[in-house]
Amino acid sequence: MELDQLNGVLIARSSSLGGEAHKVLWYLTARLTFNEFSIINISEVSWDLGLKSQAVSRALRNLIDGGVVERGPRVGKRNSFRFARSVAGYRPAPRSREMERIAS
Repeated sequence: MELDQLNGVLIARSSSLGGEAHKVLWYLTARLTFNEFSIINISEVSWDLGLKSQAVSRALRNLIDGGVVERGPRVGKRNSFRFARSVAGYRPAPRSREMERIAS
């Protein structure tokens, strides 16, 4: 499986994400990827979602603390983010006993 989708079950089970964090997460699905950091303008997000900037910042902090989003380098005064690979539906294929025998 490629790193192209979030593990929705893992996110839905997270007790640390409130309603605002879920709202911001859904917004970010149209803006972020797993591979590249994207600049996110918090005031734009807050205006689009009808939330206060502080609420969006808090939601982003909860998503970062929950391991859903990673903070990247600052570009000027703006932050960049990407989805954390740990919440992707990606898991390496388990090695079979035959492959382990060949490798050793």
